[in-house]
Amino acid sequence: MSTDYTQTLKTIKEAEEASAKGIADKKKLLSDQLQSAQEQADKNVTDAKAAAESFVSQEVDKAKAVGEADAKKLVDATEREAERVAEKKLRTAEFKKIIEEILLPEFQGA
Repeated sequence: MSTDYTQTLKTIKEAEEASAKGIADKKKLLSDQLQSAQEQADKNVTDAKAAAESFVSQEVDKAKAVGEADAKKLVDATEREAERVAEKKLRTAEFKKIIEEILLPEFQGA
């Protein structure tokens, strides 16, 4: 009977040790998986931040290009309007010159 008792204790001890080893192995595996998940999450955050910064930079560049194009259109329109106004003033000056130098002496001489 003592052999059975000793054998049973030995079997229980071996089962406890195997169970403890299995738990330790599972704990290590889960710890490694958690570490890997944390590293992947950190990488994803870093990648997302870089992508967001790139997107913002591209959108700023696009907005700048659109702004510059709009400004150029406005400057071009303003230059055309300035030329048109200057042309009108020139025509007025020419008209005044015609009246004063050509027509007015004709009426004064009559």
